Amino acid sequence: MRLAALCLPLIFCAACVQFPEVDDATDQTARDADYPDLIPLDGVPPPSTEAQTERDETQAALEARVSGLQARAAGLRGAVLSGDDRSRLDDKIE
Repeated sequence: MRLAALCLPLIFCAACVQFPEVDDATDQTARDADYPDLIPLDGVPPPSTEAQTERDETQAALEARVSGLQARAAGLRGAVLSGDDRSRLDDKIE
């Protein structure tokens, strides 16, 4: 209750803060500029169907990353909890 009574005036003061005008962030020429012309999408070429990377290279890179992450996880398995702590927690779960 005391904490709420102490924090409430701070919240009210924060609500009274004067924020800077957003209009001052841009200059007058940007505000007076016309909107860009909208063009139809008929002239836009379709997306490329070519792969940017070779499938074999991508597959090899993913497999290398997976094995690296698995090795890292194996190294961390015993580092966080000791065997006694792990068995105690497992007993509580069951």
